[in-house]
Amino acid sequence: MIGVRQLYQTNYELERITQELLELMVKAIEARDPYTSGHSRRVAHYSQLISRAIGLGSQQVERVRIAALLHDVGKIHEIYAPLLQKPEKLTPAEWEIMQGHPIKSAELVMTVSHLEDIVLPVRHHHENWDGSGYPDGLSGEQIPLASRIVLFADTIDAMTTDRPYRKALGETHVRSELQKYRAKQFDPYICDKLLASPMF
Repeated sequence: MIGVRQLYQTNYELERITQELLELMVKAIEARDPYTSGHSRRVAHYSQLISRAIGLGSQQVERVRIAALLHDVGKIHEIYAPLLQKPEKLTPAEWEIMQGHPIKSAELVMTVSHLEDIVLPVRHHHENWDGSGYPDGLSGEQIPLASRIVLFADTIDAMTTDRPYRKALGETHVRSELQKYRAKQFDPYICDKLLASPMF
């Protein structure tokens, strides 16, 4: 009995430390890019809602949430600092550099053995359903389900927050954009579920 209690306590402590380390990583990237402060947490929140809307179990929802929380952690690399602080749209050359951030994010996540299962979801969160995304040009169900969910959450947050070059979009406009890019950028099944849901 004492052994079971000790094991439970150890697992609890490991989970707490892991959560604190995740928060530390997120705060580090948000310190680099104050403009998007809160972005990772919002994407994690939206990812939870989407995961539940398509019927994932609680453990899967939690792993998707963690992938979403860490999807941009690679932006902590110095190469991205001037791009993140640029008020206008990126040039094609700058955009090519920025497209490397999912790889950098996955490399950082890979250093934590407890997060091995979310390395690929983080790497592929900018892959598009039709294969036009990056970094590997995956398409359809080749893309991890968690990545497809994070893509929705990331896009919704981008559309519903003010940017230097445009104001936040309203719900009608967001729904229109999701429909427009259904089966192009977005998984059509998830898209249909979201469009039928009152949550967005």
